Amino acid sequence: MPALDARTSEAAADAAELERVLGTHPDVERCTVLTGTRPDGVPVSTAYVLPRRNEVVQHDGAVLGRQYVAEWQGVYDHVYAQQTSSDPTFDTRGWLSSYTGGELGEDDMRAWLDDTVTRIKSLGARRILEVGCGTGMLLHRLAPGADRYLGSDISAGAIDRIREAFDGRLPDGVEVFQAPADDLSAVAPRSVDGFVVNSVSQYFPDEEYLDRVVSQAVDAVDEGGFLFIGDVRSAALNRAFSAGLELARAPERAPSEKVQALVERRCCTGTELMIDPCYFTALVGRLPRVAHVAVLLRRGKRRTEMNRFRYDVVIRLDRLPAGEVDVPDWRPWERDRWGAAELRRHLQEERPPVLGLLGVPNARVLADHAAAELLARPDRPAVAGEVLAQATAEAGEGVDPEEIWSLGDDLPYAVRLSWARSLPDGAFDVSLVRVDGSARAPEVRFPEAPAPPRMPVNRPWYGRVENVNPVKLRAHVRAQGAESVMPGRFVLLESMPDTDGDSSGGESLRSIQWA
Repeated sequence: MPALDARTSEAAADAAELERVLGTHPDVERCTVLTGTRPDGVPVSTAYVLPRRNEVVQHDGAVLGRQYVAEWQGVYDHVYAQQTSSDPTFDTRGWLSSYTGGELGEDDMRAWLDDTVTRIKSLGARRILEVGCGTGMLLHRLAPGADRYLGSDISAGAIDRIREAFDGRLPDGVEVFQAPADDLSAVAPRSVDGFVVNSVSQYFPDEEYLDRVVSQAVDAVDEGGFLFIGDVRSAALNRAFSAGLELARAPERAPSEKVQALVERRCCTGTELMIDPCYFTALVGRLPRVAHVAVLLRRGKRRTEMNRFRYDVVIRLDRLPAGEVDVPDWRPWERDRWGAAELRRHLQEERPPVLGLLGVPNARVLADHAAAELLARPDRPAVAGEVLAQATAEAGEGVDPEEIWSLGDDLPYAVRLSWARSLPDGAFDVSLVRVDGSARAPEVRFPEAPAPPRMPVNRPWYGRVENVNPVKLRAHVRAQGAESVMPGRFVLLESMPDTDGDSSGGESLRSIQWA
């Protein structure tokens, strides 16, 4: 006990010294250092920094948001001004890999598109409004089965491409128009029964814009309809994604501290909107018509950044087509540690009417999460290659989500996977509901707690106009001769809560971080 008390006291002293050092930086308004303890007793610190606000952030946030949207409009106007794709129904220009910077492969994009179309078709809409329709990859596949299809996009070039694909004459029931995502004034209330916005939310500037899109979509959708918000970048997995991305780009002998600095900068200054699932689950009760929210992992056997770090949301309005069933006992995965084969055997032998599993480790994400944790340690491996090797070894056993979904292919069970609890290691929850024949399966309300609280939506334009970033902060600590108290990671905040009082301050800090 005395050794533990001494270590705790030393950690507190280091935290106080780090706060003092960071407070001398001219672009830091306030800072707080929180220290946690790893299972082996080694303290790990995180420095939460509130940058000194410049006038453009204080007074021109709305203007910056509009500029951000205009910039993306310009990007896609340029993309669609290029020569027409050889297949106008499958135009993937502008779809780039975060890892290579090059265009995503055709096989990956076709798998992504097929899985998206299958999921939307399963929702059963006959009158569809798609916002951010681009050149019509979804429209060309969904409109033939719909009575009416409305498509809007902020880029006039995208709308022109759709018209050209039909030789200037749109099919009966298909309409397209130019408009930003938060302007549905051209759509009559309750005139559609399905709203789709797919792989577009990352170009929204902030939560206020997202709120406008969702509220107007609810107004546009008829009684008993749905909102499908697809391919959403997950704030919950931001650190794991950033760590895996920077390690993939780094030379094997790159110093791990430099890699960690790049991870922090990516977390704090990302250029795309990320949304935590808690934003969507909170819509139940916040918007009166929202009856149910499902936070769904992306399908796909080919592991890509789209199905590893993004998710889909289905928001049901007014009522559920097949009702809802309760899961009487959510079983922690750790209890039985079932893989797909063991779970199949249990279902065949026991034939439970309903089964729920919590915290199934996700084979798609575990290694990147382990890498993020390693990089934040003061005793991190020295170079990038060692981090990768140790992260792979520490990732442990994981389950591929597709192996769980496949149980529904030949067993009489409706299989659903959820990220409603938004866990940072990508762990997912599973429900299996026994179904008879072709009857539609009822929905399941998945647990949402205890999800780690975090800021639900970031502001992509925010990092562009600040004068400080984690790289500069690390350099400042080193220049002050305080490298011995360097934190495991820095987190830049948009606001700093009152941290007087140990537990309340810590919880308040954690509730607003998204990095």
